[in-house]
Amino acid sequence: MKKVFINSIVCCLVSLMLNSKQSFGQQITTSQLADSKAYIIKSGINKKEYILNVLLPESYKATDSIKYPVLYVLDGKYSTTSFYSMKETFALAKELKDIIFVTIDANVQSESDWLMSRYTDLTPTSSPSSDTGIAKFFKLPLVPSGGASDFLTTIEKDIIPFVERTYKTNNERGIFGHSLGGLFAAYCLLTKPYLFQKYSINSPSIWWDKSEMVAFADSVAKQNATIKASVFISAGSLEGDFMIVPLNNFMQSLKNNFPGLTIKSKIFEDETHVSVVPAAGSRTLKVFYSQALNK
Repeated sequence: MKKVFINSIVCCLVSLMLNSKQSFGQQITTSQLADSKAYIIKSGINKKEYILNVLLPESYKATDSIKYPVLYVLDGKYSTTSFYSMKETFALAKELKDIIFVTIDANVQSESDWLMSRYTDLTPTSSPSSDTGIAKFFKLPLVPSGGASDFLTTIEKDIIPFVERTYKTNNERGIFGHSLGGLFAAYCLLTKPYLFQKYSINSPSIWWDKSEMVAFADSVAKQNATIKASVFISAGSLEGDFMIVPLNNFMQSLKNNFPGLTIKSKIFEDETHVSVVPAAGSRTLKVFYSQALNK
């Protein structure tokens, strides 16, 4: 129980560092990002509001018949500008296929609200001891963990249908998550593998709830489930055994149980849980969406 509490504290400290105070005090408007639009979607499942930032490829035209793959990116508060920058940089050399990015985050105004919403949405199981520890440590209201099922259903029933009604998309969908977001992406892979064809699982909090995600993978396999998808798993070498050992156990379970998965992995040398985020994003795009360069 003590270990769960400590791990939860570490995760939340990392989350606060990732999300600077400036991102809440001075919201970047979509008019500052070319080829982008923002929407607020209210979930019919958990009744929460979510902000979607849609980043379109430069080639996108409403009048032609071209359809595009979509990468759904969690933690939009910091990932929107990060993936926009990567999109623009890769476009200089045409190294990637044209894709649509959709970043997702709760529609909240404060750092504490963001932290609490994220904690609930991205955790697959309930851990009351962690909930109490988080509330005391950060002097926040008590919020429950274990809301991943509702959030995943919101993505399936509300967010994806809205994006596919509004934009020209094909049937190729991917998801990117880091930390608790990586845990959520792993949960999605095992729970609703049909929802995405590409899963980017980065520095995932597989330690959550005594590494229940590893046991869950074994349980799903015993049900004779067949999962076919492309998976990229990564972490920073400086994250330590606390993160990397559970990650390796989870990856080995996937390899043992699901031969239909194509799995690539990367441990980024000299990177921490925070500094690894841009590297994980860039490598995800190269692994999933590279195209041959013109010679």
